[in-house]
Amino acid sequence: MSYDFSTLNDKDLEELVRDILSVKLETDFQSFKSGKDKGIDLRYASNNNENEIIVQVKHFLDSGLTKLKSILKKQEVEKVIKLNPQRYIFVTSLALSPQSKAEIKIIFNPYIKSTSDILGKNDLNNFLRNNPAVVENHFKLWLSGTAVLKRILHNGVKGRSDFTKKHIYDKIRIFVPSITHKLAVDILNQNNFILITGAPGIGKTTLANMLTYQLLAEDFELVYVREIREAEDSYLPNKKQVFYFDDFLGASTLDLKSSRNADSAIVNFTDQIRSDKSKRLILTCRTTLLKQAKEESEKIDNSKMEVSNYEVKIENYRNLDKAKILYHHIYFSNLSEELKAVFFKDKFYWKVITHRNYNPRIIEFFTDIERLQPEIEYSQEVLDFLEDPTKIWEKSYNKQISNEARFFLSTLYSLGGRYIVEESNLKEAFDIRLEYEVSNNNYTKTSGTFNKVVKELLDGFINRVHKTEKNYTTIQYRFLNPSIEDFLYNYFNKNIEEYFIILKSAIVIGQFRDRITTKLEQDSKRIYFGERNNYEKLLKTFSERLPQLKGAGTYKNLHVAAVLIKLFKWVDIKHKVIQIMNNLSAISLGWDDRYNLIEILDYIADNNIENEFNFSIENMLLILSEDISYYYHIEAFSKLISSQERYKSIITEAKINNLDFYSKIQNNINKSWSSSFEYYIEQTYNLKNIIKRDELIQLIETRKRAAAKMNEFLNIESSPAINEYSFNYDDQLQMNLSLQSTQETLLKSIENSYDVANETLTINRLFNIEDTKINDDLPFLEF
Repeated sequence: MSYDFSTLNDKDLEELVRDILSVKLETDFQSFKSGKDKGIDLRYASNNNENEIIVQVKHFLDSGLTKLKSILKKQEVEKVIKLNPQRYIFVTSLALSPQSKAEIKIIFNPYIKSTSDILGKNDLNNFLRNNPAVVENHFKLWLSGTAVLKRILHNGVKGRSDFTKKHIYDKIRIFVPSITHKLAVDILNQNNFILITGAPGIGKTTLANMLTYQLLAEDFELVYVREIREAEDSYLPNKKQVFYFDDFLGASTLDLKSSRNADSAIVNFTDQIRSDKSKRLILTCRTTLLKQAKEESEKIDNSKMEVSNYEVKIENYRNLDKAKILYHHIYFSNLSEELKAVFFKDKFYWKVITHRNYNPRIIEFFTDIERLQPEIEYSQEVLDFLEDPTKIWEKSYNKQISNEARFFLSTLYSLGGRYIVEESNLKEAFDIRLEYEVSNNNYTKTSGTFNKVVKELLDGFINRVHKTEKNYTTIQYRFLNPSIEDFLYNYFNKNIEEYFIILKSAIVIGQFRDRITTKLEQDSKRIYFGERNNYEKLLKTFSERLPQLKGAGTYKNLHVAAVLIKLFKWVDIKHKVIQIMNNLSAISLGWDDRYNLIEILDYIADNNIENEFNFSIENMLLILSEDISYYYHIEAFSKLISSQERYKSIITEAKINNLDFYSKIQNNINKSWSSSFEYYIEQTYNLKNIIKRDELIQLIETRKRAAAKMNEFLNIESSPAINEYSFNYDDQLQMNLSLQSTQETLLKSIENSYDVANETLTINRLFNIEDTKINDDLPFLEF
């Protein structure tokens, strides 16, 4: 294991050197920072000499030996002479040859007694190799070690633009260990999964990333998912896997108001994780979305997800934590020295860390020189960002990216209703958008525009991942973080005409369905087109664009009808919807088709308009009962029947007057349960946690009754697959006991001193300033 120390800032390196020398010399060293003009980083004071041992630490990330020796001669020698230490130790992160050490010893003669008191990169590595306990106390150093980093990269998602060595290093560098990490580790160790909630930009993803890196270092394989079905498909028994679900419950991820049974899948999967010691699940979610999901889904509200919920709040950050986050960002930023100095002048850093809108994402933004506007005075621009955080993306979107990049982002936004977007679909939609600009706005199209724009936006606005399944690789895109989607939602709500351009160049029906609404919906995050002029224009745009639109599922017209009833008034769409439904013949439903048909039938019953159609409702119900592959679909079908008295009465009456129809419904459901009941039982909540036979029997019987209840809601008899099912209790109990005896991997929380005697003094010293005076020098200016 070796380290290049590039993830450490100057203060981190000083703390590491203090721990190394304390062990090496069996002496307690005192951190001593009173401005860079003193020449002291660490000191050991005896009763006879307060400067008995002085230690100077120089962290040179990008400088060479020539510059080091020049600085030592010009700046440091005079300081050492004034201090007159009995012993002087010099430490640097640069690699030093024996000749270089000899030259440094001469520079500091007679204070450096031996070249053994000169420690370079190799000396530090040699010590750390033999003292792993010191490494473990320095989390950022441990994570960035070559062996650990190799395991992280090996077990990470191949091809993710945000999962490269550089990206990981960048995240580790600015990470500030705090009580937040310790509490999150405790929850993850106890429950195998954690739901990290909090406000946008508060640090949810950063915390999730660090937990993920730790797990990858312990040889877990990362499975990055955007919806639960992906996780279920990737689940491998007895393999160490961590499932990472960023922006769980996000507007672009799933819609709990739909009948897609996503809530059941979520609860079942989290239970599966809880009982498997070889698995971990990390989810991030905005607090408001979790509250909304609990209101909309009884299953999520009643689940045990709450026990694994850790909310990151700004109140959890002490001023010292905020100061360290700011300092880390400044230290590793691409800001000029002049701009860095702004934070140190007149203690400007206090205005930042005590601001009511302090937020780590804002800090990240205004310490990136590429996002700044040179015409604005920097300190004012920093305060502007803090006063109005919405300006973060507004300035970049309007002034700092190309027109083509804006076309790309708006296209990605329109396509991202539920899943991440595959490159082939995005490229096709983007090309059509460019063609629209050519035809309507005198735009000149050039070759290679797509790749140029991806390069422009990558890691600033978007992420890209290469996903390989069964020797087939796809490239997928998503926004860098949810705040960009939030910005675009607000932006297009204020600039409806711009979104009409997107719709006029749309290529799939989903671009009309997923991001827009004509109804006032609280917290829907859909762009509102309900005002009269916009409504009429939307109807006209959809009608004109419809021939060019592709639908989801096997039957485009079902998708068209579902979108029409979702967006428009019946009087405006009745002719088209009636035409579509009356022309439906015997069909075999795909996944999306089934839910589209359920939504349409639900709408017909709610609005009592069945008589306006010529098709047979019995035939539609029969189609819904056919070829069901998953119990989710049985549940969705049963919800439709039980919630609509009209449809329930059809099946009731069929028992007497139409036995052929009734028998077909019964037989179709029987067939579906025969093929899916085993999987249904496997998804039973808490199945793998129970080790008592009577409790397991009770659990399975309850699960069987729930299945029979679905049939009851359909107004049919219970199915043989349910009634005759025989569960192997002995095998399950044996497996559960084996799982509980399996050696579990537990993460280590970061051991850190959370209490300081004087926080104000500690923060001022962090920025190299004593309370008694202002020092405008940056502690790392010379490097």
